[in-house]
Amino acid sequence: MCTDKIYMLDQIEHHLPEKWVKKLTTHIKALIKSLSCYLKAQAKLILISFVISLIGLAIFSAVGLNVNYPLLAALGIAIVDALPIFGSGTVMIPWAIISAFNGDLTLGIAIFVLWIIMTIVRQVVEPKIVSGQLGVHPIFTLIAMYTGFRFLGFIGLFVGPIILIVLKNIYEVRIDRGFVKSIFEKDC
Repeated sequence: MCTDKIYMLDQIEHHLPEKWVKKLTTHIKALIKSLSCYLKAQAKLILISFVISLIGLAIFSAVGLNVNYPLLAALGIAIVDALPIFGSGTVMIPWAIISAFNGDLTLGIAIFVLWIIMTIVRQVVEPKIVSGQLGVHPIFTLIAMYTGFRFLGFIGLFVGPIILIVLKNIYEVRIDRGFVKSIFEKDC
């Protein structure tokens, strides 16, 4: 596809009306920009999870709990948190359970509480950050995340906002002018 890019673009321009090609180009550029903004928002959320876990694990280490490498552990949690299906709970819940079963109940409870704090902060901050990057109201981002979750499960939390981005870019002109008005106007 990469080597035939010019040929494919030429074929599209040759077979489609010029007006369609301009609109398609505009939509593709807007979609790429929105997706990059979405990825920036996800990077910010991962950074927030990293900072919270680093602070928590450093405190645990300072008070004498069995956390030997808080920076490395926080980095591992952030990497797993970046994976689409997994989250920080994938590392922290088993860690808390194993610690509790090994006799270190204090560490198990502390890690579980830290995971709850991280989850609450992420749930509160995520709609604001994602909506701020995308230019969509937080309530619509929450609706997209919930709808995606209901239809696709956990992966839908990420796919829902992406679908919202695509729909927003496709219908942006119609939404800005008023959807019913734009249907009946001939120039768009």
